[in-house]
Parts: sequence; structure tokens; C-alpha cells
Amino acid sequence: MKNLFCFSLFVFAFVICVNGCSEDSNVTQTNTVTNRVPDKPKNPSPADSSENIDPNVVMILSWQCSDPDENDTLKYDVYISNSLPVGNTPIATGLLNPSYGLGIVAPNTSYFWKVVATDNNGGSSTGNTWRFKTGSR
Repeated sequence: MKNLFCFSLFVFAFVICVNGCSEDSNVTQTNTVTNRVPDKPKNPSPADSSENIDPNVVMILSWQCSDPDENDTLKYDVYISNSLPVGNTPIATGLLNPSYGLGIVAPNTSYFWKVVATDNNGGSSTGNTWRFKTGSR
């Protein structure tokens, strides 16, 4: 009789364990995916170190950028200065497209600029500092 009681207790514990485990198997487990930072902004327009840029034309700064994570979206901050180093205060923030209309620029002036790309998961990368110089009016 004692053996039957121990066996019954063992079966009862086993059933409880199996049922408890089967309930957990209904829970969807998600894998944690590591966010990769965006690629560095590249291929600026005007091209880096361009000279004699026409100051009478509206200047549009543009660049290319992508993110290795397929579903990430990017926003851009643009920094510009007339000297190095380029400051820490952006001239534009949260741009959804890889371009910025700078407007009419001063003649015979050097401009230094960079772009910071940030993805929707907080990853960011800073492009190189690019330079262009305008010609005379």
C-alpha cells in the first residue's frame, strides 16, 4: 500500500509538472535583436572639397545613407560652420529625407558641414566633415 501511495504521489507530481510546462509552451518567446547603427552618411553634394560653388543659386546639401537593419527608419541632423571644428548645434534636426535646403550662401566663403544619422531605435552615426567653398558673385 505504501508503494502504491508513493507511486500515486509521483504520478500526481508528474502530471502537475507536465501541465505547468505545457501552459508555458503557449507563451510566445521573442528573441532580442540587437540594433545595428546606421551606416555613415556618404556621397555629399556638393562633393567634398568643391570649389567655386555659385553663390547665386539656392544651395541644397544632400547625401546618401542607409541602415543595415531592414525596418529601421532614419532621421538626420545637419551641422554647418564657416570654420573647423563644426559646432555641436545643428542647423536642422529630424530631417526625414537626406537633403537640406541651405538657401543662398555668401560668396567667397568656406563652409564645413556634417550629418548625423539616427535610426528609430536610437542608434546613430556621424558622417565625415565635408567642405565646399563658394566663388564670387
